[in-house]
Amino acid sequence: MDDTAAVTLYLARRDTYAAFLNAVDDELRVAWHRCDGRYKTSDGRPDEAAAVEDVDRAYLKSRAAFNVIDLEAVGPVKEARVLVERAAALHKGGGTEPNWVDFKKAREAFVAATGRYLKGLLPEAD
Repeated sequence: MDDTAAVTLYLARRDTYAAFLNAVDDELRVAWHRCDGRYKTSDGRPDEAAAVEDVDRAYLKSRAAFNVIDLEAVGPVKEARVLVERAAALHKGGGTEPNWVDFKKAREAFVAATGRYLKGLLPEAD
């Protein structure tokens, strides 16, 4: 593969992984807001329907971004799968007791694996 093709592949995969990470971070934000009680009706009562709607939207977005990685079946697929599972687990039990530690570890593992993989795609500097 020539350098131009290698850089093009690098940029495409980088953008794919960044889109996935952004989607998962959006799901994390929803989980945080839900746990923090920020979903309220106009009269101040908890609005679980709005929370579930945002959870569903964020989950679908992160799952769709993961599917691109899963279909390619190269790079940090295993780490991405674990991150999707940890993100989904944030919502278990109505999102009242999310496991932030496991999520953070999975996110860090994905970022590290992605960095290693992407670095291997770049052409060697002369």
